[in-house]
Amino acid sequence: MFNLVGKRYIFLIISLIVIIPGTISLIFKGFDVGIDFAAGSSLEFRPAQHVTNTQDIKDLLSQLDLKDVQVTLGNDTATKGTQVAWIRLNTNIDQNVQDAIKTALTTKYGSNLASVAFDPLSLTPSTGGKATTVMVVTIASKTSGFVFKASDIEAVLAKLPKTTDTNASVSATPTTTPTVSLQPTPTVNATATASANATATAKANATATVAANVAATATAQGTPAATPTAAPTAATNPAATIPVTVTSVKVGQTTDTINILTTTTTHTSTERQIKAAFLNKTGNFLYTMNNASVSSAVAAATIRYSILAVLAASALILLYVWFAFRKVNRPWRYGLCAIIALLHDVLIVMGVFSILGWTLHIQIDALFITALLTVVGFSVHDTIVVFDRIRENMQHRSSETFDQVVNASLVQTMSRSLNTSLTVLFTLSALTLFGGESIRTFTFALLIGIFSGTYSSIFNASMLLVIWEHGELGLWRFNRDRNLPGGGSRRAARERELAKSRG
Repeated sequence: MFNLVGKRYIFLIISLIVIIPGTISLIFKGFDVGIDFAAGSSLEFRPAQHVTNTQDIKDLLSQLDLKDVQVTLGNDTATKGTQVAWIRLNTNIDQNVQDAIKTALTTKYGSNLASVAFDPLSLTPSTGGKATTVMVVTIASKTSGFVFKASDIEAVLAKLPKTTDTNASVSATPTTTPTVSLQPTPTVNATATASANATATAKANATATVAANVAATATAQGTPAATPTAAPTAATNPAATIPVTVTSVKVGQTTDTINILTTTTTHTSTERQIKAAFLNKTGNFLYTMNNASVSSAVAAATIRYSILAVLAASALILLYVWFAFRKVNRPWRYGLCAIIALLHDVLIVMGVFSILGWTLHIQIDALFITALLTVVGFSVHDTIVVFDRIRENMQHRSSETFDQVVNASLVQTMSRSLNTSLTVLFTLSALTLFGGESIRTFTFALLIGIFSGTYSSIFNASMLLVIWEHGELGLWRFNRDRNLPGGGSRRAARERELAKSRG
């Protein structure tokens, strides 16, 4: 039989060698955190045409003021490609033309039309020169399998009203014509009737003649007739003189999605900059499927609750193991050894991702906490199986020492632990290598944690139990055979405790 317990310090040294680099990285470097922990935004776009290269997209976005950009490509078959269409106009348009477009499209498609979005995009010609602003109208349908046709859209929008110059500055204060103050003479006729082309003359310091084309009657109290309200000038309502035409219509051809993560909090203007960059460089239109932002307050709460979740899981595991082994002498030792083993696994996973963060810029998110909790559960699951076999063998192997009982229990459960872990590791390896990029961090964390958990359950938790049983955690282990005050040696005392635990 393999003497695993006799080599317990070798196994613990191996664990320390693995843990120390990651722990140092955690202390001095920390994690490369994603938007769940550092605030930021998550944007999901549907391109008009198929995209395959994430690096090209990152290069395209590098010209924008976005920090820690991550790009992943996905697929959303719930919304077919033909359910989205883009209409490019020759110029930016005012609200009047937008209303006309909405009315025309609603009349054509009715309930099949789910949304109409207007994005003024600033484009720079490939040959250089001054940027121009064009309007891109994005329409989408929620009707499954609906198909937009470019010819139908062009026919509906063939005649659009002209637009005003949306770049012209309009005065906030309307221009009004100066008014003349009229003061009537002290003598006024009792009753004056003004007819269609009558004139009234009033004498004061100056003489003002007012031409009136009104049919009104002024009463005898000397009240002057009201001055008509002046009509708005051209500055407040400029004439619509710019023709609006449809430059192109593009119907979606793919169910691809582009997912962009950034620690920068984005706004509508940021979305339009991204859309303009794609259209200007690649000719590809984008439709915003989702835009979610995480504030700094939410990110701080996520960190706090994540720490509390790990601590709560550890405390509950300690209480459960303590209760499950309550008939064994000092059951809390089993619980603490299980907790130390799972903290070993958590530290290894956190250390690896800390190193990967500053070397390969791999960020952690909320799924990373999910992976940690899963690793904790799996690690304790294996540890409890070994501990339970130790408890059973202590009843049946009454003539053997504690070291021999633990060693036999490890050998008996090792094949079961390895077979269970290997099946999970094979599955996680396949998911990590061939699965989607969005779950790769999650599966990789599980892969490391479950491998570490299998090792700690066999070579750490039980070894710590033996070390604790021998009292090797204390300094007195160097003179453990000295006599006790009541007589006998410490070894004899431990043998009595072992016999007591076996009943």
